Amino acid sequence: MSRNIHTAQQYWDVRSDLFANYYKKPSLFDKLFRQAVYTRTAVALKTIQEYNRPTILDIGSGPGVNSVTWLKNSDASFLLGIDFAESMNEYARKNAAAEGVADRCKFIEGDFMKHNLDNRTFDVSVAAGVFDYIEDARSFIKKMAAVTNKAFVISWPSNGLRMVLRRYRYTCSVYHYSEKSIRDLHASCNIKHIEIIPTSGGWVTVARKK
Repeated sequence: MSRNIHTAQQYWDVRSDLFANYYKKPSLFDKLFRQAVYTRTAVALKTIQEYNRPTILDIGSGPGVNSVTWLKNSDASFLLGIDFAESMNEYARKNAAAEGVADRCKFIEGDFMKHNLDNRTFDVSVAAGVFDYIEDARSFIKKMAAVTNKAFVISWPSNGLRMVLRRYRYTCSVYHYSEKSIRDLHASCNIKHIEIIPTSGGWVTVARKK
């Protein structure tokens, strides 16, 4: 019998607690095999800390654990989280309130590529664990660049055993990249100033506007 195939939205809409626990209550397996998850969070935080009271756009903010981490460890003035799974947004709002940062953030339901941000821009935008599910990466990068004033951070999964296992386990499409394809994608969007940081499962890029 063939398995059900879901969109990324359908897949993650019922997994807010599971995903949050990768960060809040990591198992030994998580610590050993999901190190890239923690690396990308740290790289994004370091980038945010470079700026004075920056505004942040967290694309695919999920349960808001990263969002809260960035707010509590920086002087960021405001963070907007956008995620198409409303269960994730509900978790994020409760988490932000519990951690005392609800007055500095807002979480909304929406697809970043379709949502109207009313010409609003942000100092730093982050897409952590998002490009795993993006078919048209080039268009996504172009929109990120358009709404970002200073720097944007993206995590990129590589092809390997973990990706093979994910394709077997997940009921939604997943995508992978190479360092060359990452450079080519940025170049095709006329983005020249990028830093590429290797992780255990791929790369994290920081593109700065100069």
